[in-house]
Amino acid sequence: MLDGDPCTLTKAGTVLVTDDKIEIGGFGSDNGTCRDTAALALVWAIGRLQAELQAKLERPGGGNTVLTD
Repeated sequence: MLDGDPCTLTKAGTVLVTDDKIEIGGFGSDNGTCRDTAALALVWAIGRLQAELQAKLERPGGGNTVLTD
């Protein structure tokens, strides 16, 4: 991907965002380096967040967002 070779995610994982870091785990990719996989995982997470925000704004109770302590 970043070196010009095609690459896609083959397994979804988790992206944990904290004040000082972003942890990415459980993702898999075909023909990708760890850097490629991390970049694609971030793009995937941004897309999920955008979809959740849109669902939340469309109607009360929309989306699958859970607010915890």
